[in-house]
Amino acid sequence: MSPFLSAFLLMILMGIMTAAGQVLIKLGMLGSESPSGISAMVRVCLNFRIITGFMLALSAPLVYIQALKFLGLSATYGLNGLSYIFVFAFSRIFLGERVSVLHLAGLVLIAGGVAVWSI
Repeated sequence: MSPFLSAFLLMILMGIMTAAGQVLIKLGMLGSESPSGISAMVRVCLNFRIITGFMLALSAPLVYIQALKFLGLSATYGLNGLSYIFVFAFSRIFLGERVSVLHLAGLVLIAGGVAVWSI
């Protein structure tokens, strides 16, 4: 497998991990009430979805470090924009967020920027 393809696949994995972590944190917070006080905040943070989301979001940079082994910083940093695409898709699928024309235009611009900058 070529170094670029390996790094590209790792960056896709990192984007998916980041997006999934953010969505899980949001889902965990939707099911809880606003914490008031330390004990309520601890209870909210012990939610399975929130813990899993944090673990995914915090381990995603480890995948990024592996991608840096195959490509230079400028290429991998540009591919980091892929996470926006995954956040957009996951928030639409799992959170039912609405999509506007401006969202789609922004997504096209981000995808174009990733293509021009990294490929």
